[in-house]
Amino acid sequence: MAVGNKGVLLVDWDNLAGAIIGRGHVVERGIVDALWSDATTRCGGHLQYKHMAAAKFDGSISTAMREHLIDDEVVGSTKEQADIHLTVLAMDYLYKDCGQFVLVTGDQDFIPLIRRLLRDGCRVTVVYGDKDRLSTQFRGILTLPGLDSICIDDIYTLKKPPPVTSRALLGLLELQRRGIILGGKEQADRTATLARWGILENEDESQYWALIESLGHKVVRTDAAVRAKEQFLPRNATRTYVDVGSGRFGDVTAIDYVVRRLAARPKGLTVTELRTGPLQADNGGQLLRVLDALTAVQLVRKGADDTYAVTGNDLGLGLGYLEPLWRVHAGLTMECFRTQSRTIPFRRLPGLLSASGVGQGAEKFSAGLINRVMKYASAAGVVDAVAVGGARHALATNSPLARPIEDAYHELYRAFVGRAPSPIPESEILEFMAVKDRTRAEPVFGYDQRDRHRILRILAQSRAITWRSEKVTIPQTRWGDAGSSFA
Repeated sequence: MAVGNKGVLLVDWDNLAGAIIGRGHVVERGIVDALWSDATTRCGGHLQYKHMAAAKFDGSISTAMREHLIDDEVVGSTKEQADIHLTVLAMDYLYKDCGQFVLVTGDQDFIPLIRRLLRDGCRVTVVYGDKDRLSTQFRGILTLPGLDSICIDDIYTLKKPPPVTSRALLGLLELQRRGIILGGKEQADRTATLARWGILENEDESQYWALIESLGHKVVRTDAAVRAKEQFLPRNATRTYVDVGSGRFGDVTAIDYVVRRLAARPKGLTVTELRTGPLQADNGGQLLRVLDALTAVQLVRKGADDTYAVTGNDLGLGLGYLEPLWRVHAGLTMECFRTQSRTIPFRRLPGLLSASGVGQGAEKFSAGLINRVMKYASAAGVVDAVAVGGARHALATNSPLARPIEDAYHELYRAFVGRAPSPIPESEILEFMAVKDRTRAEPVFGYDQRDRHRILRILAQSRAITWRSEKVTIPQTRWGDAGSSFA
């Protein structure tokens, strides 16, 4: 077939963007500019047809496409629809005497199209996003005569996302505290919310996914509960949570400490007054980052007198970011060990929490608080919903966010279970906690008496211990024995 000199640019955008984000870089409009410029040059200025296919285009990407007169081809969420659509376009242009094709993809489903274009004498260039993601078959096709192949790096300098800051960490934690799931489809305007808080530059989802790539942790479940008519069946599902590893748990602890202190002091505290607990040895940098983050997400404001105070009566804010998760984990784990089962029916979880409440004060039994705490624990990955016998069950996960309450309970258990059933003076327990933590770089029981009381409160509400009239009893339990066996 005779071919002409007209050029065609066909971009499998979801494939390219996924490869770029998977490498830890951000997707931005400059990539579109570079693709258009490179394709125009390769076609000798005769780039006549331009198309980009994807399930959805972010705002800045759409703007760049309009400026370069690139047609947007919105397809279904499955990659096969993009492949088929772009292949049909390519064949149409082949019969319109187009001789230069620039295909932007790393998907091996394009191999038949590439072979056909080369066979008909077309000049073909393939631009891919990540060489390491290419299949063996696709790598092989790139060596054929008449075909040029380049990585996106050859025409554009990819950028790393900005360093993960306390603001970004808190932003995702706060979304989870509000019960918003980080993975899957957009919900609750999470991208717009992060942009409003100054964590993302704009509302483009590509920026959101780049942030998730750098700060997220994905867990694959094979027994996730998925409703099918009147029952729940196990299905494969990927959960996305905040990754608190790599030293980030220290930032979570500092954020949790500051927000609890401010919630307890409506009139506010100065920076000097806040330099206690985990921030006592801080040079000011971490505290300022924490205050910047809390101010950005609009939970804290700075007054004219240079004091910081919470912005409102947020239900549950006084509990901080850790106590709700510890309470759910401890209550659920204790019940699973008591019943000697891996899970319990999910419908039992609200009653389990409301029986003795969450936190302190009159609101600790509030149905609204219990509901929010459950949603938070699910969004943060401390509890998961799995299918058991056609029903939805609650499973306590091995989340690093819940590990501190396990460590605290098991250390108390090993030290005092031998004195059960006799009650122990509360003062003795508190002194034990303080002495044990005195020489540790990272305390197990917290930084002050409020933290130590919090540990006892959570364990008592979860029925791992009893705590009343300034007396503590630590009875023998299956959960305690299980922890002690790995000491």
